[in-house]
Amino acid sequence: MKASKLIGLAVILTGVFNINSAVAATRIQFARGSYCGMYSGNFTGGKEFVLRLAKGQTFTSKNVGNGTQYDIYVKGSTGVVRGEKVSTNEIQYYIPRAGNYYVYVESTVPHSSIEFCAYE
Repeated sequence: MKASKLIGLAVILTGVFNINSAVAATRIQFARGSYCGMYSGNFTGGKEFVLRLAKGQTFTSKNVGNGTQYDIYVKGSTGVVRGEKVSTNEIQYYIPRAGNYYVYVESTVPHSSIEFCAYE
């Protein structure tokens, strides 16, 4: 009886987490003809973004605002994608497969700006 209640609770919590993740993600779209998109706003409690990226692209996440930002994860259909810090404020990732990629960012200041770019 206890095991079934725990399993039920785990299923409910997993469902709540998935719903919250889907609702919380901010879609970043690049303007026609542009390789970059930007977000300026509230980072309190962290911020999750979702971008549609193509296989083989180099994806960058760059802090263009105040404070320090941390990419906690970038993940797609193949799992977590590891990045390489290319400058003080920029991290670069190689995209292995086309699809939606989720980027979770935390900032040392409540309001800041971030730029995302994707290059062939």
